[in-house]
Amino acid sequence: MSAVVLTVILFVACPTEDPVRVTVVIVLATTENATVDPKLKELAKEVQKRDPKLTGFKLVATECKSIPVGGGTTISLTDKQELKMKVDQSKDEKGRISLTLNPPGMDSVTYACACDKFFPVVTPHRTKSGEQLIIAVMAKPCTAKK
Repeated sequence: MSAVVLTVILFVACPTEDPVRVTVVIVLATTENATVDPKLKELAKEVQKRDPKLTGFKLVATECKSIPVGGGTTISLTDKQELKMKVDQSKDEKGRISLTLNPPGMDSVTYACACDKFFPVVTPHRTKSGEQLIIAVMAKPCTAKK
């Protein structure tokens, strides 16, 4: 009997899905200059569609985490801000991964992201120098071939 209970506990405790690799790019945008980090040119174009006043984009940091499905993590951003995120579901039939993000100063955002595509979030947070905090998130299965 105890072997059956142990088997059930191990089955429930061990996730059957592979973890998801989540990459978060931390960016500061400004209206004060037009300098765009070359790595951020595509992101800048997308953000400027909604806010053309943001002209300068600076890469602050990139964080990568391996998160099990159903699990979550917190990533430190600039100015003691944090991004909380959770992996809700692994790849669906269209190859998208479902994440829930809790960006600073915003309600939670749940979305399904395509592998190798960044999802930008322009937060309301501004630094003391007036730069706006932007995060871009990408998720893909850890077992994906590069």
